Amino acid sequence: MNLYEYEAKAIFAENGITVPPSVRVTKPEELSKIHFGYPLTLKCQVLSGGRGKAGGIKFPKNLQEGQTIARDLMQLTIGGSKTESLLVEPMVSIARELYLGVTLDRERGCPIFIGSAEGGIEIESSDNVVTLPIPYPYHPYVARDLAKRLGLTGSLLLKVADMATKLYKVFEKYDLDLAEINPLVVTQGEDVLALDGKIIVNDDALGRQKTFAGWQAKHLSDLTDRECRARLMGLNLVELDGSIGILCNGAGLTMATMDMVKKFGGQPANFLDVGGGSDQEKTLFALEIVNENPQVKVILLNILGGITACDEVAGALVDFMKKNPDVNLVVRLRGNNQDIAEKMLAESGLKLIPDLQSAVQEAIARSKNLVAAGR
Repeated sequence: MNLYEYEAKAIFAENGITVPPSVRVTKPEELSKIHFGYPLTLKCQVLSGGRGKAGGIKFPKNLQEGQTIARDLMQLTIGGSKTESLLVEPMVSIARELYLGVTLDRERGCPIFIGSAEGGIEIESSDNVVTLPIPYPYHPYVARDLAKRLGLTGSLLLKVADMATKLYKVFEKYDLDLAEINPLVVTQGEDVLALDGKIIVNDDALGRQKTFAGWQAKHLSDLTDRECRARLMGLNLVELDGSIGILCNGAGLTMATMDMVKKFGGQPANFLDVGGGSDQEKTLFALEIVNENPQVKVILLNILGGITACDEVAGALVDFMKKNPDVNLVVRLRGNNQDIAEKMLAESGLKLIPDLQSAVQEAIARSKNLVAAGR
């Protein structure tokens, strides 16, 4: 789950990371109540990157100009993300910009610091990026080593190292995939503060992170209605342009099934991974939400029963077909309790196809026949 800048900065501030004073506004008229002095900084609050290059940050010189600019900024969509609000901050006197981030390096199997003596836009193209593994248990010497590698010395080295330590603590405390400050600025008086902030919370941690309880729906605003409802149910749905609805358990199996559909001339209508522990209720919801899509002519279900028992899936299929007897459904179901599932499906008139290639070709043939018939 991506957070807006104002949310990330609130978390930073709660954990000792210095940020500029700021006010979030949703209407241009609210600027008249803000007394930071001009010029001001107005920043679009979006969930995508590239905001600066897209014109999402402006510096009005007076109230009248600020309200005009704010009105325009509120209409912006950047990288597919609509502007949710504006963050208003005073202009900061910047002596230099740095970059500081913490993320998980899956190859190394540990979190890492990412730092650069340059900050701002397109940091990923910089040749001066330093990465440093973070051992467990953590010790502040790692942050001091990072600051030293960035070429910092004296009191500035200690200030940046302290900021890095605090950023890591935020990363660890909130189960994050990414905690980033870009830019981390040094003012003319050598104060160090987070001028911008980005936080991505690990979706699997949302259940135990009470700080973010109830936040998810607000951060799915750029998804379709069906994608949003699926995500809130714990399903990973991405809608596409084809006519064959895909429903599998596991991202790898879902991608492999989609690839096979494409290979034999079909077009997937969606990617839908119900997860490894999907029960009857969740599977039924997944079937219904795929069927809601008017583009879907045939639903292809490919489940490998491991943690998910095949009879749980079969129960959902039977319930679904009772409600939707005219739906074209192709089922490939293998694994745990497969024999029980096969009997359940046979009694309801559903045929189980054990071979994936045969199931895919059956789904494609049905889809093409329906399209040809204008149905």
